[in-house]
Amino acid sequence: MSRAAAVASRPPRARSTDEKVSPWNDVHGILLLMLSAMLLLALVSYDPRDMPGWSFLALSESSGEVTQNFVGRTGALVAGHLLWLMGLAGYLLPFSMTWFGVSKLHSKMKITRVAWLGVVVMIVTAAGLLEVQNLLNERDHITPLGGGGALGYFVGGSILKTLFGKIGATLLLTVVYVVGLFLTTGQHPLTAIRSIRAELSRWQQEREAQRLIEEKLAEEAANTIPGTLTPVPTELRRKKKGAELRGDTPVATTMELPLKFDPPAPKIIDSSIPRSHEDNADKPKLAEVWEKKRAQKMEQAPHGSLGNLTVRFKDYKLPPMDLLQWPENSNHAPTDKGELLGIQATIVKALASFGISVEPGDITRGPAITRYEVRPVDGLRVSRIASLDADLARATRAERINILAPIPGKDTVGIELANKEKIIVPLRELLEDDIFVNGKSKLPVALGKDVYGKTIIGDLAAMPHLLVAGATGSGKSVCINAIITSLLCRFAPDELRFIMIDPKVVEMQNYEELPHLALPVVTDPKKALLALRWVVKEMENRYQIFAQEGCRNFEAFNNRNRKRKAEADAARAARNAAGAPPIKAGVDDASVSAAFAEEAAAPDTAPKTAHVGTVDGDTEMRDASGTWLGDSQPPPPRKQEVVIPDTMPYIVVIVDELADLMQTAPADIEVAIARITQMARAAGIHLIVATQTPRADVITGVIKANIPTRIAFQVSSALDSRVILDRKGAENLVGKGDMLYVPPGGAQPVRSQGALVTDDEIHALVSHCVAQGKPVFDVKVDEEGGAFGDDEGDEDGVSAEEMECLEKCLEVVRQEKKASTSLLQRRLRLGYGRAARMIDLLEDRGIIGPGEGAKPREILVQMD
Repeated sequence: MSRAAAVASRPPRARSTDEKVSPWNDVHGILLLMLSAMLLLALVSYDPRDMPGWSFLALSESSGEVTQNFVGRTGALVAGHLLWLMGLAGYLLPFSMTWFGVSKLHSKMKITRVAWLGVVVMIVTAAGLLEVQNLLNERDHITPLGGGGALGYFVGGSILKTLFGKIGATLLLTVVYVVGLFLTTGQHPLTAIRSIRAELSRWQQEREAQRLIEEKLAEEAANTIPGTLTPVPTELRRKKKGAELRGDTPVATTMELPLKFDPPAPKIIDSSIPRSHEDNADKPKLAEVWEKKRAQKMEQAPHGSLGNLTVRFKDYKLPPMDLLQWPENSNHAPTDKGELLGIQATIVKALASFGISVEPGDITRGPAITRYEVRPVDGLRVSRIASLDADLARATRAERINILAPIPGKDTVGIELANKEKIIVPLRELLEDDIFVNGKSKLPVALGKDVYGKTIIGDLAAMPHLLVAGATGSGKSVCINAIITSLLCRFAPDELRFIMIDPKVVEMQNYEELPHLALPVVTDPKKALLALRWVVKEMENRYQIFAQEGCRNFEAFNNRNRKRKAEADAARAARNAAGAPPIKAGVDDASVSAAFAEEAAAPDTAPKTAHVGTVDGDTEMRDASGTWLGDSQPPPPRKQEVVIPDTMPYIVVIVDELADLMQTAPADIEVAIARITQMARAAGIHLIVATQTPRADVITGVIKANIPTRIAFQVSSALDSRVILDRKGAENLVGKGDMLYVPPGGAQPVRSQGALVTDDEIHALVSHCVAQGKPVFDVKVDEEGGAFGDDEGDEDGVSAEEMECLEKCLEVVRQEKKASTSLLQRRLRLGYGRAARMIDLLEDRGIIGPGEGAKPREILVQMD
């Protein structure tokens, strides 16, 4: 390959830009423009008579008494010595300074030493050319040494003209001058030539297209029927079809003239600037708003079995927002619009090099990323742009790049690049947002801000369960703490209860004394299964209560008290107004009438009885001491009826590390989570599952199918992203709170920056809650299965659930004529721990013999 071909194949040299734009960049640009203007004015208005008498350029000793120069005596001195040194080539200096100043202000171009060297080369060669060609020497009164000044006289006249002659010196100086021009402007010669050729070609095409349109309009005007504006259609169709067959440039008719619309100018939206917290001083505080709503709710609804818990926290005060801090006022640099436009131009140029023509769109700068929008031309597949992520990352020198093709709700493609400096999103800003304070969400949780600066507030009641996954250090734990903090700032202990399962021990230790806890913080993976079973039992109890009360879900049950109380009060007031004896609230009318009739018919000496109802057709009658008075045998004692509370609190179950639980008892944990996620929504129980190991054996298909709402942080591979989101994209996140949020019912994930809550803020918030009361645990989780303290068991401490499982195991042993742990695992889909427990129970009861290595157990009884 020849040297000329190698030079032609080189890519254009990129303009050197600052990696980090200095805040003095604009100041330097303005100073350069000011100095260039003053120097140009001084040169234009120079007169030798303005030089002072002590200068060697003065015409006489009395010169300089009156200065006519525009920049005064200083301008006269500078201009005189400059013209003496380099002649009229000195005019290149103010023009070069103007070029540098405009470049500083517009494109943030770095003025290197090479650029200044190019200016020096241009001035020296220009002065030499003026001297060699003997140009402008007639202005001897302005330039005493000729048009080239001292430099031109020495370089051009004394050296080069003597060595190479007039023609050789001119050729050499011209080539060196062009080299200096390229050094100054930073443009490669081939790039400049290509740009000039492209501009000339575009100009010729526009002229040709305009000429064809004018000819067509003239032809149509000649073929138009007089008095109408409609051309002859047959002839036009024939001409148009002939032009298409010949392959000529298609020409539009009058009715099909293309309407040329200029695309809107790109907008630069900066949504990274935090909201000013001084503007919210007059707005009501979050604690005050929710405390008023809580007071109204307590006044309207009576309190039953949960009255002790409600009364205990009756004076509970929600944490004030002053406990959460605003970030320190750092010097947030203003958005460099020139840099953003330069990156967008680089993207458009890189796409054009692959034959993809796009138009630049809006630029949105978010807290963590900046989204550059491009609008593809008609007929271009967006998949072609999406496949060039690696090439665009190379062109923009970005560490990671994400292409959103297309942006939901728009006709543009979004190219997302990480910002050099991330802006912190404080949790307090989200909690003071109007969406969180006055929104309609039942369980609002603050998650973060999207790229457009919009606050993302999720409703845990609508999710109804949440899966959070991401690699270590990506922001998963901070997100969990932000969710807990959002709920603590909104609900009192009698309105919301937490169940926290923390196998890592250190994540939830800040909340050990929180009054909102329904169970102690569970740190042992073996006890986590007991906690989940307690949640399942609580869910079943709630559904029994709902069925007894005729309510369909949690909200209907909590709101039924006010309606029934109002109806009962109205009925009682109507009966009292009619003169009927007063009736105690809550007693059925038929029972009261029957009791009055029996009391009137019985003699005075008969013991007083109370007619409660009928059991299996027999009238149930007892005296005041509880003695049975009926003729037949007394019925068996009733089971204890379910206590129906006035209201129920929400229950939020938080599992911080699912992978540890799945390693302990995967089948049992999966079954418990599946039951909770399938049925617990209507019971007011919601589950938040987090893991830093997004593998398929941890986040199984059953768990994913029942948890539609996902939050994905940065992961190491696209496979992990597909496990979390069922699509790739999480591997392109930049970490430290950058996340993809799939809202309930949403098709596309929303990229946002998670809110930050610090450990000091959590300690202050928990201390405020702990100071108002200690936790009231519903049950204590221990190794003996204390989570089911109200279960009916046998003498060996076996719960009712274990007895039911034991019966199934006996049926399997009877059918297979053998017993082993692996057999029960396969047939009943039990975990190893549960299957081994069943084998131990069978051995204790003498049904099977002791173990003999890997052999099946011997059956000691006749199973038939």
